[in-house]
Amino acid sequence: MISVLLFFLTYVSGFILAFRVFPIFAFVLYEAVYFFNPESRWWGKMVPDISYSFFISITLILFLFTNFEKIKANRLFAVPQFRWAFFILFLYCIAYTYAAIPVLHYNAMVNMIKLFIVISIAYKLCDTDKKFDYVLWGYVLGAWYISFYAWQVGRNSGGRVEGIGTVDAPDANGLAAAIAPSIVLCLYYFWTSKNKYAKAAFAVAGIFIANAIVLINSRGAFLGVAISILIFMYYMYFSSFQRKFQKLSAVFITLAGISGGLYLADDAFIERIYSISSETEVNEEQESGATRMVFWAASVEMAKDYPFGKGFRGFNVYAHLYIPEGVNTGRKVNRTVHSTWFEALSEIGYLGLFALIMMLYYCAKTTQKCKSYLKKNNQVDQYFKIIAIQASLIAFMIAMTFMNRLRAEILYWCVLYTAIAYNIYVLKRHTEDEPVVTKLGSVR
Repeated sequence: MISVLLFFLTYVSGFILAFRVFPIFAFVLYEAVYFFNPESRWWGKMVPDISYSFFISITLILFLFTNFEKIKANRLFAVPQFRWAFFILFLYCIAYTYAAIPVLHYNAMVNMIKLFIVISIAYKLCDTDKKFDYVLWGYVLGAWYISFYAWQVGRNSGGRVEGIGTVDAPDANGLAAAIAPSIVLCLYYFWTSKNKYAKAAFAVAGIFIANAIVLINSRGAFLGVAISILIFMYYMYFSSFQRKFQKLSAVFITLAGISGGLYLADDAFIERIYSISSETEVNEEQESGATRMVFWAASVEMAKDYPFGKGFRGFNVYAHLYIPEGVNTGRKVNRTVHSTWFEALSEIGYLGLFALIMMLYYCAKTTQKCKSYLKKNNQVDQYFKIIAIQASLIAFMIAMTFMNRLRAEILYWCVLYTAIAYNIYVLKRHTEDEPVVTKLGSVR
């Protein structure tokens, strides 16, 4: 009953805030509903059977048209990572003409188009630092809820948390990757929030999300979380750009994090993490985590024959032709390639892989420009917000290296966050700083 009440409270209040405060709250609600995913919850039968995200999307489109004059300056293709993201979408649409499984590719393509429409409108509507905070809070809220739900459900007999995923990440590993980037955002807001209730809220959210990572037992997500936090803590302690008591706070957070991690980690989780080092070599007689490397090598061989890829799950169709005979691949030979990088290669070819790399490269490059501007203007809290966003994207990149996430909502949300930051802290600042020339030639 708590979940039902929480869902309705979030859904109704999201629409009220969108119409009464800022339209961007419609996207904040979209983020939360993505994780609530009532259609697949045990309490889903207790709420009306409608497409909740559809009504949010329609509302976002409405806000786009009603606020067009105010937001038209937020030019989508002024952000280089968006140009590469849309090129990925273009390649995906072209791949439909030669996809190995056209019906499945078409469904994946349509869902990808819908996602790009939503994030494009969100980018247009989010043009201030405060609105940006709301967007990031929406992600944290959703990640907290699904982590709370994982805590309620608990592990199954196989030592995993299954059957509680989202629409595009139904399996345990996909869900872990979806929430992994949020922990470093919780850390950032816990550290910078001046309100003690806000601090407590982000601390609780971070604990629940970390606990969900442990329960789900995803090694890729764990690596992503660990490295993202290490990056953020490194900047906290060693950066020349310091808040008051910053190094002391870094020490406190580190000690608290280690203590909390030791408390949450159980024997099953520790054993699975230790297995990372033992599964670095391929055992042809037994499937293991290292078997992925056989799939990766097979996708490279496949790309030589199909340089433009073979569309959605194209690797699944052709894998048996490229995986060496005698390699134990588990239940069947026709498996997914288990890496977003090789997924791009096998589905949309060399161009697709190049576009993915360039998209992420420009995410890094534009956020570096944000950091330079913020440091120059002594905006320390915003500077570390960018570091948290960079670290969250890195967390997802590490996790997606071991699973197929090319069309993942969270991947493009992370790209969206970097684009919003670039627009707010660089593009809009440069526009505001430009002198205005009057008709008479005078500058004002």
